[in-house]
Amino acid sequence: MAAQDRAILIDAARVGARERHSSAGRGGPTDPSHDERLRRGIIDTDVPRGRARWMAAIFVASIFTVPVAQEVMQHVRSEDSVLPELFKHRPTRKSLRQFEDDLEQASYAKDYVQPRVQAVLTRFGRVGNKKAIVGYGGWLYYEPGVRFVGGPGFLAADTLDARRRAAREAGDQEISADPRPAILAFHRALRALGIALVLFPVPDKAMLQPREINGRVAAGVDAQIPRNPDWRTLVAELTREGIVVFDPSPDRLKAGEPPRYLIQDTHWTPAWMEEVADQLAIVVTSAGGLVRPTKVPTWREVAHPIARVGDIVDMLKLPEDQTLFAPQEVTIRTIEDHAGVTWEPDDRADVLLLGDSFTNVFSLEPMGWGTAAGLAPHLAFALGRAVDVISQNDSGAYATRQALARELAAGTDRLAGKKVVVWEFASRELAVGDWKDVEWTTR
Repeated sequence: MAAQDRAILIDAARVGARERHSSAGRGGPTDPSHDERLRRGIIDTDVPRGRARWMAAIFVASIFTVPVAQEVMQHVRSEDSVLPELFKHRPTRKSLRQFEDDLEQASYAKDYVQPRVQAVLTRFGRVGNKKAIVGYGGWLYYEPGVRFVGGPGFLAADTLDARRRAAREAGDQEISADPRPAILAFHRALRALGIALVLFPVPDKAMLQPREINGRVAAGVDAQIPRNPDWRTLVAELTREGIVVFDPSPDRLKAGEPPRYLIQDTHWTPAWMEEVADQLAIVVTSAGGLVRPTKVPTWREVAHPIARVGDIVDMLKLPEDQTLFAPQEVTIRTIEDHAGVTWEPDDRADVLLLGDSFTNVFSLEPMGWGTAAGLAPHLAFALGRAVDVISQNDSGAYATRQALARELAAGTDRLAGKKVVVWEFASRELAVGDWKDVEWTTR
């Protein structure tokens, strides 16, 4: 090769090297492509130094302003600060979580901002929160209930393991996730005393009002009832053990039928509750071999209109003057005698009802839906006999059994003369409840 040709090749190589070096600096062929850099999580952002300083200053100021303002306001209002509590206990997962909860409850900023932001999100985006789901036409749903209906089978091994693991990781006590051992133990304890158990898991709102939650079920056609995949398995197992499982759900949801649940509340309508009480009375009579007493109490039903916004509106934590949800008016029917004395439970009755908020609604005054008009008085009215009641809102998987067991252990024989125990609880407890065992002290 001639010297001149070699010189030309050398010059070309030098030019190519310079171009490759230049293109590498510009993100050229030797650099990863833009899409590849994004996949690797590399994002190039150029922010002028002055602007970056102002952004950092605003961010730091906002972090410090809120707690400082909180402490100043608490001092002005002579309220105790929650900060000292942080240093009074050894830092554990449980103590830190409790401190976070206390701090959240005491936050003035949260109390002011959250309701207003929630109102905007709910009005324009149908956005709920961790507890409330916003459906169509003003309908509201309780998130754990929707999760129960649409979630995995509550008896599946991986589901039970996941619930136990979540409790351990949260620093809580070990939970009993499987409902079957507790139900069977209670049934056997009662059977040893000659008492029949009627299990009554109340169908969830998402089961019986599915059209309003997703808007996809045609309003003019019948529809099947959505259920958790393990519901039928549970019923079959318990029935084989001799437990009566009462399920008031219809075979299908028919077009145009009246709603069975309050629009903004987790609970049933008074009308459907009364229908259920009538059905339950038939089941209780059969299970306990009850004979209608010769002297039937002279009770009567007295209608009263009542209105309030539902408990799920309360869960949304909207401003107190919110106008998104108006009170729903319903008619309750109190049970009273001809002298106007309202119904009361009787611990000498041969039927005992263990219940949660579905038992208390329309009977427990603080719930805001009236008194002496709930499941217990209407069950008594349908049976034509007295009914004993142990009820507590929430924790239907455990609370009422525990209360009964404590009375028995203390020497109060609440089961004396009982022929039937009705155990009512929200069906979502099957998937979210803690089914702790209790020690039964029987006579």
